[in-house]
Amino acid sequence: MNVDLKWGKETVSLSIPDENVLAVLEPSGGSPVEDLPAEVARLLKHPTEGPSLEEIVAANKPKTAAIIVNDMTRSTPSAGMLPPLLAELERLGVPASGITIVVATGTHRPMSDDETRQTVGNAVFAKYRVENHDCDSPDLVDMGTLSTGNRFLVNRTVADADLRLAIGEVLLHYYAGFAGGRKSILPGVAGRETVMTNHRMMTAPGVGIGVVEGNVLSEEMVEAAGTFCPLHFILNCVSDSSKHIVRVVGGHWHDAWREGIKTFRQYNFAPISRKADVVFLSAGGFPKDINMYQAHKALYMASRAVRPGGTMVFFAELAEGYGHKVFEEWAKRRLGMDGAISAFEADFRFGAHKLYYLAKLAKECTIKLYSKSGREDSALMFCEKIESVDEILPGLREKYGSGFTSYIIPQGGIVLPMEEK
Repeated sequence: MNVDLKWGKETVSLSIPDENVLAVLEPSGGSPVEDLPAEVARLLKHPTEGPSLEEIVAANKPKTAAIIVNDMTRSTPSAGMLPPLLAELERLGVPASGITIVVATGTHRPMSDDETRQTVGNAVFAKYRVENHDCDSPDLVDMGTLSTGNRFLVNRTVADADLRLAIGEVLLHYYAGFAGGRKSILPGVAGRETVMTNHRMMTAPGVGIGVVEGNVLSEEMVEAAGTFCPLHFILNCVSDSSKHIVRVVGGHWHDAWREGIKTFRQYNFAPISRKADVVFLSAGGFPKDINMYQAHKALYMASRAVRPGGTMVFFAELAEGYGHKVFEEWAKRRLGMDGAISAFEADFRFGAHKLYYLAKLAKECTIKLYSKSGREDSALMFCEKIESVDEILPGLREKYGSGFTSYIIPQGGIVLPMEEK
C-alpha cells in the first residue's frame, strides 16, 4: 500500500505491505445543513430536546436575556445563528434593550471590536450590547461552592439575566471530553480561579478526550450549568471532519447537547476491532503541525489505536518547534517522564500539560517523530527522532517481526479511534 501523508506543506510517501495494515482510519463525511438560519428558527419552535423558546419565555417572563457566544478560537457560525434567535426573542416580547451578547472568552484575551463585529455580525454589533467576558473582573458574582469544593465565580451580566441562552459547538476536547453545552458557562463565562481549579482535575482518573461518563471535570461543569447558573436554551452546531455543519441541536442545555454528541460520534469516530502494534499518522499538515503544542492533539487522539508497548510513527513538520513558552521551559528542565508527570501533578501549569500528556503516552508506547526538530529537542518531548523515512520499516520489523499490525491515520487531529467493546 502506497500512502501519502501530509507534512507541513509537503507530503511524505510510505510504502507499507498490505498484510501489515489493518485499516486506514478516516472519518465519514456528512450532508451540510443547507439553510443555517432557517434551521435555527425551526429549532427555536421545535427543539431537539426540551420545551420551545416560546414556552420558556411564557414561564419566566424575562425582561433581560444574556446570549453567550464563542470567541474567535472556535469556528462556531454565531453571526448566522444570532439573527433568527434575536428575532424570536423580540417577537416574544424580550426588548432589544434588555438583551446582551456575552462573548465566552473563558481565560482567553478579550476580542477587539473588529473581531467581535466579525463574530456576531455587523448588524447585530450595531444594534445590541455586546461584551467580552473578563475572567479577572472585580464584579464577578460568587454563586457559591460546587460539590467539588470549587468556588464558582461567574460573569455578572450572565448571572443577573432573567434568561440565559448559549450558542456553541460540539467538538472533541482534551479533558472535558466534548465542548458545547455546559462549557458555555464553565469555563466560558467563569472566573479565572474557578476555571483553573476545574482544569486541575485533568489528571484525574476517567478524564479524557471524547469521554463524559465518569469524567469528574465535565461533571463539575454540568453542575455549574445545571444547578448554580442554569442555561435555559442552547443552540449547538455539529460538524463533520471537513468542518461542514451536518446538524444543529437546540433546546435543553444538557439533553440537546448529549444528542449532539451522538451525531458527532457518528461522523468523527473511527471504530476499530483491536489495537495495533503500530500507528502511522500525520497531524494533517500545515498549519496543524506548525508546532508540537498544536500537533500533539493528533498524537493524543491516535494513541487510542496503539497497544501498550506499541509504536506511534508521527509525521509533523514542527517548523516552530515547541510552540508554547511554558511547554518549552518544562521540557528543557529535563525532568524525565516520571519527573514531568509528578511535577505537573504537584504544580499545575497550563502549557505544561502538553509535556505531561507526552510523558504519559511515552510510558505506554514508543513515539517516533519525523520532524524538523533536532534529536535533542525530540528527546526532550519524549520522542525518538526519525532521520530518514527509509529507516522506519526495517526498525519496525526488527522490533515486532515481519507480521506487525498497523493502522494508518492521515488526519490525526480530526478522527478519534474507538475500540468496539
